[in-house]
Amino acid sequence: MKPLLSIIFSGLFITTFAKNNETVFSWEKNPVYSEIPDKYAKEKIIGINYDESISFYYNDYDVLEATHVLHRKIRLNNDQAINKFNKISFSMNNVIELMDIGARAIKPDGRIVNFDQNNLKEVKDEKEGEALRIFAIDGIELGDEVEFYFVRKIHPSSFGRTYFQFDYPMLSASFEIISPPNLIYDVKGYNGFPDASHAVLNDERNRFYCSMTDIPLIKEEKYSFLNPRKARIEYRLDYNYARGRSQILTWDDAAQTFYEDIYLNVNQKGIEKWHKEVGPITGTIREKAAQIEEYLKTNIYIQDYHIPQFSDLSFILENKVTSEKGIVKLYANLFKKHGIKHQLVLTSDRSKIKFDKDFQSWNFLNNYLIFLPDIDTYLDPGNIAFRLGCVSGTLTATDGLFVEPVQIGDFHSAIGKIKYIPPSSHKDNYHNMVIDISVDPNSNIVNIENYQGLKGLNGGFMKYYYRMVDKETKTKMLRSFLPSEIPDSEINLIELSDSHSHSRMKDAEFIIHSKVSPSSYLELAGDKLLLKVGLVIGLQAQMYFEQDRKARVETEFNRSYYREIFFKVPDGYKIANPESTVLNVSQKIDDEIVFLFKSDYSYSGNSYKVTIDEYYKRIFADKDQFEGFKNVVNAAADFNKVVLVLEKE
Repeated sequence: MKPLLSIIFSGLFITTFAKNNETVFSWEKNPVYSEIPDKYAKEKIIGINYDESISFYYNDYDVLEATHVLHRKIRLNNDQAINKFNKISFSMNNVIELMDIGARAIKPDGRIVNFDQNNLKEVKDEKEGEALRIFAIDGIELGDEVEFYFVRKIHPSSFGRTYFQFDYPMLSASFEIISPPNLIYDVKGYNGFPDASHAVLNDERNRFYCSMTDIPLIKEEKYSFLNPRKARIEYRLDYNYARGRSQILTWDDAAQTFYEDIYLNVNQKGIEKWHKEVGPITGTIREKAAQIEEYLKTNIYIQDYHIPQFSDLSFILENKVTSEKGIVKLYANLFKKHGIKHQLVLTSDRSKIKFDKDFQSWNFLNNYLIFLPDIDTYLDPGNIAFRLGCVSGTLTATDGLFVEPVQIGDFHSAIGKIKYIPPSSHKDNYHNMVIDISVDPNSNIVNIENYQGLKGLNGGFMKYYYRMVDKETKTKMLRSFLPSEIPDSEINLIELSDSHSHSRMKDAEFIIHSKVSPSSYLELAGDKLLLKVGLVIGLQAQMYFEQDRKARVETEFNRSYYREIFFKVPDGYKIANPESTVLNVSQKIDDEIVFLFKSDYSYSGNSYKVTIDEYYKRIFADKDQFEGFKNVVNAAADFNKVVLVLEKE
């Protein structure tokens, strides 16, 4: 028997002890209604505590297992809060046994309503495919506190992540790992949450513990990603002294493991069959890679889950289905077969989590890219709409683990190098327009012909989705590029165009041609005509009321917008305010203009031309640059308000 370990979490007495590989959690028998700081008195939800503990141990067969305990208490101050927490669910994935569970409501007058065990149900999340336990807590009223815990015996993981920040304040949070003497973990805090301290207990087990009080709520903010900004911890198994004193599970270990899985566990007959299936691959490195990519993205369906069969190249050939990991294996071996030098890249989607090169957690290795060093180009193997050189923007402007093969004689392996994955240029992601406007004063009809050219992440990839969908969906896709305020009855033509001669559209991948006659774009004011010219570029995003900004700017990808607007002034009229289309707003970083909205005009005879240049050349902008970024975004929205006044000559 191991001795009792008593721990104080957030003023609540929790007892954890190991006996016959069991863990018991006990909470206060007579809980007290919590005191809430005055600054949080009006909050709809207040987190009282969030305490998580993982205890690793060896069972009677010397197999490592773990016991996971989660204990939470929340104050609920309105009906919306009650609806959010009157049902509690938790995953049973990776769980060996649900050992204990408890829940109760604590009334302001001290009364207790205990959870009825009969309310515990087993369900399955059809979308995620995972088993869940869900239970309802009856009798919750405004002002009640909901308290619950569960204890699960789980299969151990060498890496983990826990979040402690939500859309409501949290008064106290803690995280703990207890491990056998030979297992040393590293626990790192992010976004204000502290790193764990390490102590050796009387029975020589290790304890890693960190805690934080008064964690503020976190809100969505435009042009930033919520999840990576939350207070959290990451943990990893750092050393196993039973196997030596060297650090384990490093980036090099990850690279070698991934390399062996992708290249060494391959049936060569399967590769030969694929070689014949794909057919002749010829030309430059870029051309050969593009031919392989086009075949695979046209013929192979990628599931969002992985099973062992999806790593079998013969299975993929026969069934034309695999996972993202399976398609990476297929690309890698076909590239190898055709002599296309490449490196596999593992990284994180920065809209969900930021890759931390200084913390060697394999939990950051969730997404795949393939880098072709000879042409300095990336390929996104899992996205069927992207083609060579176009990859998901949130997989760039971040670090990644590059798997570089090494060969010594007949020995094949790999080393891992952390490198920066640069974002694509704003010039590679554009949405440009060439617009012709004419007005008939007699009928008050405005005729607008518009060519929209899209490239890269700013809509060019739509080309590949478009060709896969049915006629009705194609129509809806094209319609989405027209202003929503124009009714279908005023759309005269909308079609896909093969090309456009304008220099800013010559390499556009997706070109929409439209003709519309919107009645709402022209108004009469006595003997004057009011033309809402600003609306022809489509409604623009705006940030007029952004206050108390906490996050720095972070966008998905660099982008640009170029528009040319040609207006034929009707005979007998002139523009009274031609300068109204002039705007010039920019933001510099290091003496370079990185965000810009600039519009200007020329006016000769009855020809009026507006040129608009708008671009965003940086993914990130710090808080002291936020106002400049916001002003550029708002300048585009301001242009929407521009009205040309036409008066008789």
